Amino acid sequence: MRKLYGDVFLIKLGMMPIVVVSGSDTVKKVLSKQGEHFANRPEFYSFSLLANGQSMTFSEKYSEAWKVHKKIMKNALRSFSKEEASSSNCSCRLEEYITAEASELVNSMTQLAANQGSFNPLPLVTITVANVVCALCFGKRYNHHDKEFLQIIELNDDLQRLSGAGLLADFIPVLKYFPSSALNELKKFIRALNDFIAKSVQDHYESHNENNIRDITDALIQLCSNRNTVDKHQKLTDEQIIITVNDIFGAGFDTISSGLLWCMLYLLKYPETQDKIHKEIDENIGISRSPRFDDRKVLHYTEAFINEVMRHASFVPFTIPHCTTMDTTLNDCFLPKNTSIFVNMYQVNHDPTIWKDADLFIPERFLDEAGHIDIKV
Repeated sequence: MRKLYGDVFLIKLGMMPIVVVSGSDTVKKVLSKQGEHFANRPEFYSFSLLANGQSMTFSEKYSEAWKVHKKIMKNALRSFSKEEASSSNCSCRLEEYITAEASELVNSMTQLAANQGSFNPLPLVTITVANVVCALCFGKRYNHHDKEFLQIIELNDDLQRLSGAGLLADFIPVLKYFPSSALNELKKFIRALNDFIAKSVQDHYESHNENNIRDITDALIQLCSNRNTVDKHQKLTDEQIIITVNDIFGAGFDTISSGLLWCMLYLLKYPETQDKIHKEIDENIGISRSPRFDDRKVLHYTEAFINEVMRHASFVPFTIPHCTTMDTTLNDCFLPKNTSIFVNMYQVNHDPTIWKDADLFIPERFLDEAGHIDIKV
């Protein structure tokens, strides 16, 4: 359709008019150059169910308060970056969480391979990612057989399955008033997940110690405590802290798991690429220790491989839908306020005017002549 109608065209899904945006230059306008004009989310019914309709990612309207909310969340996440955590009172870092879970994943996969040969890596990858997210948000690592932990994963899997299939009520709003077993299931799963996160955050309020920041929840509570001034005049309410943790928690599950599984698939599909990555890791890290964030600067081919998986697979073909905040124009097309926008990232990632042999998997496209990662590509 892009080849026929260009970089900006209108389709209708149910009762909902949708503007589809393609082309690198046009996408940059939507996401960056004219970003404030496209910074809202459409009022989809499914978005209203998440975090009681107050999700920063899906529901909260673009405003000065939203900017403060985003800044606080970024500051809390930064508290667990390697540089910030080493000079703060955080008792743990994201790097340690990931390293421990990666080792557990390797051990589990090695054992399964030895016992039964072939196996499905999906459950193990999901558990690994879930544990990193739980440790990041709640400072708690679960045993892989813990009933509460497995219930969380099952809830999230059900949520992804139902929401991933698409909710007709988003595009035909009247359907939200009709009986629907799928919609009732979705509401039940979202309610259970919201309750779990709200309880976990409440537990943190009761045990919070400003001299021992255990996780993102503690960092948010600390940043928004009465002793701290956030953006001079504004800070998050208790309910907004719960919503923020909910957003971080939800964002870490499905996309990261999918990305890791796609990486595994490409490594199996292209064994010569796997050999190059293995050789690079052996030469720069060896087998005496686990990889660290600092190793990225010497693992050029490995990073090029990850970039190429993201580009070639494009397993998230569209961004989360956007919505115009005002009447605006895009490539001379007039778009009224509250127009829903779908950003076509799959097309950008496979645009032959940007990528030579766009349909081929070539990690080397991200390397310069010296074999170093070239992020300008």
